Amino acid sequence: MRKNNYLGLIVFDCDGVLTNHYSSWALLHEYFGSKDNRYFAELYRRDLISYLDWMKIDIALMIHSHGKPIHRREVIEALSQIKIVPEAKQVFQKLKDMGFTVGIVSSGVDVLVKQACKELGSDFCLYNELLFIDDELIPGGKPYVPLKEKARIIKQLAEQYGLTMDLVTYVGDSVWDIPVFKEVGLSIAIEPCGDACSEADYSVKNLLDTLKIIENYYSKKSLIL
Repeated sequence: MRKNNYLGLIVFDCDGVLTNHYSSWALLHEYFGSKDNRYFAELYRRDLISYLDWMKIDIALMIHSHGKPIHRREVIEALSQIKIVPEAKQVFQKLKDMGFTVGIVSSGVDVLVKQACKELGSDFCLYNELLFIDDELIPGGKPYVPLKEKARIIKQLAEQYGLTMDLVTYVGDSVWDIPVFKEVGLSIAIEPCGDACSEADYSVKNLLDTLKIIENYYSKKSLIL
């Protein structure tokens, strides 16, 4: 028997799952003319640099390619090109109506993720924060959600709600999400999802398809009548 009033925790990635663009970081690179250098992603994967190091390098590349300081308004303008997929609000509302706690844990940037959380009425909202000084973008920031630490962060989140991991669902779309898939009770990948498709319990083309999967999973646990 559950010792709390929470039915279950439904956690969504943001970029490429709730939005029409696969990466807020990649869009910023495109917008400011820098190259999204996969070399540094590999260094991070191999534990040769920290996630904060990677953030600093990425932002420095953007500023260097742009050839002048980047200001907050330009970042907001760039990220305004990314839109929340139309079905996301319906999915969030239906899950809440069923009694779930629903929110976002994303390694994307705060400017976009906070807007998504606001639009969708997210119960919790975790992201990485860019560093602005006098509205000027500076290499650095606050890496609240390093890519390789999502599983740990979601475990902590579940503990805060008094839930075991079998009552947590995670919806993602990339290879970085695979470690999370292995830890939660139910994992769903949103296509296109590359290698992550075969590692999730389910892969679906449309966000709406997650609703029935989630309902069936929790019904089997006798949590939804």
